[in-house]
Amino acid sequence: MLAAAATPAVAVLVGTGFCGALTTYSTFSYETFALIEGRDRLVGVANVVGSVVVGIGAATAGWILGPAL
Repeated sequence: MLAAAATPAVAVLVGTGFCGALTTYSTFSYETFALIEGRDRLVGVANVVGSVVVGIGAATAGWILGPAL
């Protein structure tokens, strides 16, 4: 629906961003569940916590450093 309602350039950007987000999240979920199912729960929890902390840190750095660029 978004692709049909948008200009071609917007459709490409939205489609790429949406597909990229889905593949990134699915990989994160798969790896986390694989760690937890493999009875390595501590590493699975560390994967979740580390990913969230690094993600928030990167977003914060971009928010702070972005205007300087």
